Amino acid sequence: MKNVNRSSKFRRQSGVGLIEVLISILIFAVGLLGLTTMQLGAKRGSYEATQRSVATSLARDIFARMRSNPAVLSSYVVSELGSSTVAAGTNCNTSSCTTAQLAERDLYEWSELLQGASEKITLDTVTSNAGGLVDYRACVTNTAGFVSISITWKGIHDMQNPTGSTCGEASGLYGASQEKRRLLVMTSYIGSP
Repeated sequence: MKNVNRSSKFRRQSGVGLIEVLISILIFAVGLLGLTTMQLGAKRGSYEATQRSVATSLARDIFARMRSNPAVLSSYVVSELGSSTVAAGTNCNTSSCTTAQLAERDLYEWSELLQGASEKITLDTVTSNAGGLVDYRACVTNTAGFVSISITWKGIHDMQNPTGSTCGEASGLYGASQEKRRLLVMTSYIGSP
């Protein structure tokens, strides 16, 4: 019987085979895809939270303006602000104003804040608003000093239409079932002077 050297018949593998490389690339790609999906979800969540924070800050802003001018609360009542422009009125920072003129100027300045007119960005020679809320609508009601501020804007994710106010529902901005509509409602009592 012939003595065969086993080392010559079966070579020992050295290095990495093509199959192992392909499997490791596949695992890496799946992990990278998962990381990208997670990052995209985090960005969307951050965007939604930022929009809600801006809406909250702007609701507090108009409440502060109303509290400093309570004699004309009815002048602050507005429906669907954002569907049309608000007249600038008298600039009360440079001129004397009546309480009604101050309320008119407050609504103008608040409208500018809602649309982000104070923050600008220029891309390819086109200047746009960079702050504010996306596709906003704002409503202010007053019932015997109980003031309600409703602010709506367009979100990213589809959700159930929020209840609590119909502000913005007729605008057609938030999808057929209002699935992109976000709503913030704040209510406070402002006593007469």
